[in-house]
Formats: sequence, C-alpha cells, structure tokens
Amino acid sequence: MKKFLSVLPFLMVPLLAQEPDLDIKEGHSHNGHAFNEGPRQAGPLTGDTGEIHLPITTTWEKGQAYFNQGLGQLHGFWYYEAERSFRAILAHDPKCAMAYWGLSQANYENDKRAKDFIGRAAQLLKDESLSLSDHERAYLEAEIAYHDDQKEKDAVKRRRNFLRSYEDLILKFPDDLEAKALLVCRRWQFQRKGVPITSHVGLDAVLEQVFAESPNHPAHHYAIHLWDNRKHEEALDSAARLGNSAPGIAHMWHMPGHIYSKAKRYHDAVWQQQASARVDHAHMMKWFLLPDQIHNYAHNNEWLSRNFMCLGKVRAGIDMAKSLLANPRHPKLNMTSRGSSRYGRKALIDYLEHAELWEEAIETANSSWLEKLEKPEDDLTRLRLIGVAQSQLGKQVELRATLSEIEKEWAELVRQRDEAKEAARKKALEEKKKDKEIEDLVKKAGDPLQRSVGQFENTLSELRGYLAALNGDFKAALEGLSKRPGHHSPMLRELAYGEHEKAAETARKVIEKKEKRALPLAQAIHVLYHAKKDDPLWKEGFEELRSFSSEVEIDLPVFARLAPIARELGYPGDWRLPHEPADDLLPRPALSELGPLHWTPPSAPEFSLPDQFGKRISLSDYRGKPMILVFYLGAGCLHCTEQLTAMADQYADFEKAGLPILAISTDTVEDLKKSQDNYTKGEMPFPLVSDVQKEIFRQYTAHDDFEEQPLHGTFVLDGKGRMLWSDISADPFMDLDFLIAEAKRLLSLHQ
Repeated sequence: MKKFLSVLPFLMVPLLAQEPDLDIKEGHSHNGHAFNEGPRQAGPLTGDTGEIHLPITTTWEKGQAYFNQGLGQLHGFWYYEAERSFRAILAHDPKCAMAYWGLSQANYENDKRAKDFIGRAAQLLKDESLSLSDHERAYLEAEIAYHDDQKEKDAVKRRRNFLRSYEDLILKFPDDLEAKALLVCRRWQFQRKGVPITSHVGLDAVLEQVFAESPNHPAHHYAIHLWDNRKHEEALDSAARLGNSAPGIAHMWHMPGHIYSKAKRYHDAVWQQQASARVDHAHMMKWFLLPDQIHNYAHNNEWLSRNFMCLGKVRAGIDMAKSLLANPRHPKLNMTSRGSSRYGRKALIDYLEHAELWEEAIETANSSWLEKLEKPEDDLTRLRLIGVAQSQLGKQVELRATLSEIEKEWAELVRQRDEAKEAARKKALEEKKKDKEIEDLVKKAGDPLQRSVGQFENTLSELRGYLAALNGDFKAALEGLSKRPGHHSPMLRELAYGEHEKAAETARKVIEKKEKRALPLAQAIHVLYHAKKDDPLWKEGFEELRSFSSEVEIDLPVFARLAPIARELGYPGDWRLPHEPADDLLPRPALSELGPLHWTPPSAPEFSLPDQFGKRISLSDYRGKPMILVFYLGAGCLHCTEQLTAMADQYADFEKAGLPILAISTDTVEDLKKSQDNYTKGEMPFPLVSDVQKEIFRQYTAHDDFEEQPLHGTFVLDGKGRMLWSDISADPFMDLDFLIAEAKRLLSLHQ
C-alpha cells in the first residue's frame, strides 16, 4: 500500500522561526502544541469540495488550489479535513498567513487553538517582506480582532464588531462571494452566542447575490441552516442543490435531510442521510479514521435511523442503531455517555419497543449490543426495556425478577442520596447555619441523585402497573402507568385495559396530526378500528399510511395486524403503494457509488519486518487470531518505553483476552535490543520488529507527513487482518484496561 507515501513528497520546514525546544517529546510537533492535534497526514487535491476561489498570496504552486479546497471544506463544516488542506500549504509555504487564517476558522469551536493559529498570522502581518493584498489583510484583521479578548473583553461586542468588519470587507470588495457566504454563516452561528438574527430575509438576500453568480455555491448549506427552524419551505431549492455542490463532503449530503424531514418527505430525507453516511464511511475506511472523528457523524446516522423508522423500514432503523453501537469507542471521542455510542444505544432501545419486537428486545438487552452499564441510572433504560417486553409476553415470574433488580438499585440510590443529605445537615448544624440555609444546603446535597431516584420510581411504577394488568387489576395498572406519560403508545394499553373512549381519543389525535410516521399511525389505525369502529377516521388514517408506504415492512407485528382491516377496505394483501419521486429534485448519483451504508473495519496493510534476531515477522503470521499492534518511536523515546513496560507488565491480561502484541519500532535491527534492555523485569514478552524506513508507519498513517516524523500508534486487528480500533497521537495510548475491554467488545460485534 503506497497510497500514503506519494501524496505530498516534501520535507517539512519550521512554520515560523522559533527558539529551539530541546524538551520536545518524540511524536510532538516542532511547531507548537496546537499542531499535535488535527490531521498529521497529507491528503490529495480531490476536486469535489465546491467551486470556490478566494485569491491568496502563496509561494507554493499548489497553494491556491489547496486553499480553495480548504475553504470548501470549511463551508461544509468538515473542519478536520480543512486543517489537512491548510497544513499542506504551510508545509511548503510556512509564511502563508491565509493558511493560518484557515486553521483558525477550522477551530471555530475550539477557541484556544483558533487563537494560537491566528496569533501566528498576526506575527506574519508584521513581516514587511511579505506582500499581502489589502483583501487578505481585511480577512486577517477581522479574525485577529475577533480573538483579541484583551482589547475587547465583551465577547458579544467582539462578535458584533466581527460582523461589521465583514460587511466593510464586502462593501470594499463587492465581488467577493466567500465573504458574503461567511458573513451569513457567522451571523447564523452567532445567534446562539448572544447576537440574535433580526432579519432572515435580509440574510437570504445576501445569499441570493452569491447564487446569482454561482448557482451551485456551497453556501446553500447556510441557506438551509438559516431557514431550517424559521420557514423550511424557503430552502427547498438549496436542499435539491447542496449535495452536488460539494459531493466529497458528507455533511453537504446530510443537510438537505433537515429540510425534507421538516417537510415530512421522509423518502428524500432518508436518501440524503444515506448519501452522507456512505461518503463518510468511504472516507473513514480509506484514511483509517474513527467514526466520531468526523463532524456530526453520529448526528447524521442517528437521524437516518429515525427516518427509516418513520417510513416503517424498521430493520434498517435497527441495523443503523446497531451500526452506531458497533463503531469503535475512544475515551476522547465516543463513550456510552456521548457520541455515536450514546445515540445508538438510545435508538436501539426505543426502536425495539416502538416496533413491539418483544422477544428480540429481551435477547438484545441481554447481549453485547446492550451491555450492562456501570452506573445504575445509565443502565435503567435497558432494564426497563426488559421489563416492558416481559410484561407484553405475559412473563410474570421474569417481570417480578426484573422489578426486584430495579428495586435493589433504587434502594441503593436512595441510601446514597439520604447519606449525602444527612452529611450536609450535620455540617450545617456544626457551622450553626440558619434554618433556611440548612434546608437549602440539604436539598442541594441531595439534588445530584434525586433526578435518578425519580427516574427509578417512575419506572417501578410503570412496571408494577404492567404486573397488575397481568393479574387482571386494570384499575391499579392504569394508575401506575399514568405516572409514565411518555410511554410510546398509551393508546395500546388503554385499548387493552378496556378504556375504549380514551383509546379512541388518543388514536384520533395521532391520525389528525398527519405526521407521516408509519409506526404510530399503524398503531392508531388498529386502536381506533377496535375501540370505535364507527369513526371513519381510521379509514382516512389507512389511506394516509398507504400514501407513503413503499418501505413499510408489513410482516412485522405492528403492521401485520392491519391485514384484516386492509381486506375489509378491499386492499390487496400487499397494500403498499410505490413511491412517486417529487418533481423538485435534481439528478442524484447512485447511492452505491458513494460508499458503504455501514462502517466496516478496513483491511490493515500487510507487512514483513525483521525482529532483533533478524527473523522476519509478517502480519499474515497472525491471521486467524486478533492482535494488538503498537508503533513506537525507538528505545530513546521515554514515553514509548513507559507504554511498552506497562504492556509487558500487564501481558497476562492481554493473553487471557486472546490478544498477542506486536511492536513496530523506528529502530534498526541492531538497536531493537535497547528496548529489550529497557525492560528490567526479564525478557520482553512480545516481539519487537524494525521499520527503520518508516514505510509501514506511513501506511498505517502513524506518521506526520508535514514534519516528516513518525507518530505513536496503537491498533486492534481482528483475525481477518481488519483494523477494528486505532489511536494515532503525539503520545502513546496508555489506558490498557480500556484497550483490552474495547478490543473484546468489538471482536464480539464484528465476527
């Protein structure tokens, strides 16, 4: 695999003249801490990030093209890749001030790094040897002032001043489409930071100036954001155009899904979100990126799974939720409390319940898909799913056991809450606080756990209600269930427990909303038909369901029970109707051409390298068993030695998990013995091999192409030689307990 070796054949020079730092650790950038983050591998010009041009001063012949590409990536909020483009310029032209401007823009949501980058541009403005245009200076000065919190401490004032500076820039350079686009972008972004939008029409008029000159400009992205929560119909033209305006950027395919979802055009929303997922997955697999390194990746795919469910495409929705759960987790990116893992867990639990897949719900909740979480309050939704499924299947004994488990967890939380309150009371009394102060302090001490206690109490009330229903006590059941108003389908239980009038009323409201969501609509049709058959609204509901039914999975329980009703209405056995595409769409590529719908582990590059004895060790030697692959920066790297020593000390745990370790070094074969000697507790329990030319480092992207130096890398490979997990960084990965646990989890899901 040579694809990473020839992208940008250059040697890095210091970005700015700096005092030499003799304490720079191996793997750390020689250009400052800000460069330790972000992409450190060079990328090519792709030609699919938008037709954009903003003239800059650069000595590199490809600098302008890379800048245009980076600006297009900024328009698509593809910040990680925008950094890659701007860093490529600095690698050849370290005094390109606008490349620093681009890096600052790419860190709009990371103020510390943004200030670092634009501060370097500010230093370059003092260099009289640079011939920057007035146009560039206007951009640079606006960004410098925006981040100067010493000159103007009021952040809202700085934002207002920034917007005025862009207006001045546009007045001076009226043909600058990029300034107009960026003005609207920042105007929209600043509304969340104390500068509300006063005229959507006014901002739209600015965008229309851009589109008059460039009809497919990526600024359609900003038109969608502008009108998304105001009047979505105004952005339908932008929704049709945006994906093709920058087809290499997944987010540009995603954004039209906002508008089509608001318009309840779920077929079109699903198409857009699928396109986004496929482009993202193709890119990740090519560059060995973890899914949550991509901006809004989890948000897009969770939304896609929801819209699959709106269409009644239940299996696709569940598969997408599982796909999010099967993604690699990383302590900095994606854990059970955030990122794609959190989205996937919530979606999977919701969809199994909403689709009434009770047997599957119990099986899944006791599998590695929904592992038991350490904190009881985090695990409650899984336990609740099990209890609800048991109640619907009439498994009374099992439901009692689930209730007992939840009651035990609830009692422990109550104990912890009460202990915290009592400790606060005791301390307040010792400090002779007044009665009101004591009351407030006690309440404050109990508040962190009170919300969780309340959630447990609501769940217990609900499940006890289901248990009462299984015993025929519907009055007690309804009383208990009334404390859980957020249950996905109260009309089903109202029908089951004999409250037909109330069930009919609830079902009517669902049908009258005309939300075009297949599952609740199918449930409402069923309930109204059985609760109040003389109400013709159930017929209207079925007609509406058929109008968007092309993807409905009619063999699933929630739809299958409509079969008798369909026959009564004279519909065929397969009552679905084909989807008729809207007439306001533009040509679209075939989805299969964009990439795979789900992330799958990419194949790791093959290699054959010598160990300290000259024996060649190949990746193929490990075929059939998983492994941990470590890239380290030689025996002279102290924090590499720390990682190897920690792995050697804990090697019994790796062996128990079936995870042999292979370490690849930048040392020569002769110097590999030094790493062995660094381990003072005996023989190193895993092989060390030499990649002195750093060719394999490059192929695994454990290499800073911009500064021509290797990086630390830790990888989990499965028995098929696929890359399940990775960490490439300025520092070695040291959380070995997490590494083992995550490897075991991923291996169980990607068999």
